[in-house]
Amino acid sequence: MSLSYDSGRGDRSFLYELGRLAVRRLGVLAPRLLFGLRLSASVCLALFITYYLELQNAFWAATTAAIVCQPNLGASIQKGRFRALGSTIGALVLVSLLALFPQQRGPLFLLLALFCGLCAVAATLLRNLAAYAAALAGITSTIIFADTVADPSSAAFLAIVRVGEICIGICAACLVAMLSDMGAARRQLAALIARISATLLAGFSADIASGQDARASRDTRVSLTRELGPLNLAIDAALGEQSAIFADRTRLRRISFQLLDALTSWRNAARIDDRLGRSSTTVQAELRDALASIDVAQLQSDPAEFRRTCLTTLGRIDTIRSLGAVGAPLMNAAHDIVQSLLAAAEGVLTKGPSSIGGFRGMPRPAIVADPLPALVNGVRTAAAVLFIIWFWMATAWPSGPLAIVFTAVATLIFASFGDQARELARDYTIGVALMAGIGGVLYFGVLPAFSSFAALIGVLSVLFVGLGAMQAGSWHSVVFLAMTISSLPLLGVGNPIVYDASAYFNLALAIVSGSAVGALFFVAMPVVPPALRVQRLIALSVRDLRRLMADRWKPEQDRWTALMARRLEVLPPQATAEDTADLLALYAVGRAALRLAHADSSQYEQYLLPAALVALADGRSADAREMLLAWRRDNLDQDLPVDDQDRRRWIACQSHVAVIIDAIEHHSALLTAPLPGWRLFITAFR
Repeated sequence: MSLSYDSGRGDRSFLYELGRLAVRRLGVLAPRLLFGLRLSASVCLALFITYYLELQNAFWAATTAAIVCQPNLGASIQKGRFRALGSTIGALVLVSLLALFPQQRGPLFLLLALFCGLCAVAATLLRNLAAYAAALAGITSTIIFADTVADPSSAAFLAIVRVGEICIGICAACLVAMLSDMGAARRQLAALIARISATLLAGFSADIASGQDARASRDTRVSLTRELGPLNLAIDAALGEQSAIFADRTRLRRISFQLLDALTSWRNAARIDDRLGRSSTTVQAELRDALASIDVAQLQSDPAEFRRTCLTTLGRIDTIRSLGAVGAPLMNAAHDIVQSLLAAAEGVLTKGPSSIGGFRGMPRPAIVADPLPALVNGVRTAAAVLFIIWFWMATAWPSGPLAIVFTAVATLIFASFGDQARELARDYTIGVALMAGIGGVLYFGVLPAFSSFAALIGVLSVLFVGLGAMQAGSWHSVVFLAMTISSLPLLGVGNPIVYDASAYFNLALAIVSGSAVGALFFVAMPVVPPALRVQRLIALSVRDLRRLMADRWKPEQDRWTALMARRLEVLPPQATAEDTADLLALYAVGRAALRLAHADSSQYEQYLLPAALVALADGRSADAREMLLAWRRDNLDQDLPVDDQDRRRWIACQSHVAVIIDAIEHHSALLTAPLPGWRLFITAFR
């Protein structure tokens, strides 16, 4: 009896553990299955609309829906606008080219390739949504070219039809995403902001508590600097997910700039030997007490209360700072760090009055960190398109125009992926080849057995749920992305579907060949090596800093911050901590020089300060250091200004000069190194 009871209890325990394991497994797979269902619903909705409207090539709408509905891109009204705009631009350009050169094939082909190359340049230089719109413009132009090259007179009509099909796919994917997405991107952004804020506050508070030189915390600052890229990606995802947030995008954009300012001020406080007097124990204790009142956990649980706490802490820091010049760099660092936390709180809130003056949005014109990678991508795309056009003309290949489309897709989609582009293009080609085989089984063995639209939707639903679930995973997701994109053109899903063996094999050969050509051109013209990109980013920053100090370039402080933030953001993963520290030092010197010009014009207009900056720009670091030290001695011999505002400006000038002197003493080789000029450009093509 007891043995039977124990056995039953053991069985129930086993079943309970088995159920818990199944629930955990399903919890891991649930997001992937959800994306698979979303992808399937987007494709099927696009097909339903095109069949209802009796459009002939329904697969273009469904393929666009599959491209738009990606786990790393999302879909919303805002992102849909960018995609529709890119498609419209591509169509207008192609129709214009066909109107200008209806019978002149040479100029038409050349200009089409150049336009695709220009789209690759734009996709590399622009950010996220705009970059994807640029890539889609090039893809759309090749799609319309493939449809109209045989009859240019119908280009305008076919362009309207194709753009309409593409917009149907965009709208279908956006509608499904809006109905199925519950604000995941915004929650992920809030979690990322909270983690960055917690690391920033904890690292700086630890430096104050230790009372030691904070150079040992450089690794923390470097790791936070590397978060600029993921932070901006998360901001773009949140902006695209909800249109209501887009109206307050300025607050979100400001977070990364405030973070860079905070890290730079922290660096300055850690490095500068404060000649005005080291931070006293009393000052450090008061700062510790002020910062201890901030609970970063409130940033997610109660951002409004966190914002009020940051404002109170800023008031306490300003009170401490007004007492004298003691610990000025440390005070500035504490103030900027709390200012960064305040910007994070207002970014999470998105609504309500802003407490941070001096809006920092995206300066115009657009920021370009380094034009060389974009130029290489543009040349590669144009060369690949020209090559496949030449092969098509030389062989009179009937499916050549479709091969041009998939060559453009392979080179444009991965243009902005940097070092990963070559491997991703290879996986993409493998996925297309696999889909050609699987598609043959479906085309000849499955689809002919069904005659109704409902049966077709059922087969495609099973296919896309599986592909979507695999694509949302981490194992060679691009392989399944390629299968998703190429499946519908391979199956020839139209209205009606025509089963033709020779047409299928020609189509499969065109799609696989076009994708393979795009992948091969990533081998023939590889991306700019990481080491060279790092070298160029530092050299370009030194060049811009010298122009700034020599007064040959007068950027606003916001533009200088945006430029250096962008260069820090695009640093390749192979960059060392010293490379990041060099860029931070260059930004700190430029910020100090700009603030010197605005902090106290009466002091800046004295001869020594402008002359010192010009000497440093000319590479005469020793002369610049002597001039700055002489300026400091002259000012320290004077009495401290009585007026509070004048005293603060005086202290600020002393701190900015100290930053430049520190850079000269510790980064002299960087500041005075000769610029390599054209050698850096030529090296990229060796």
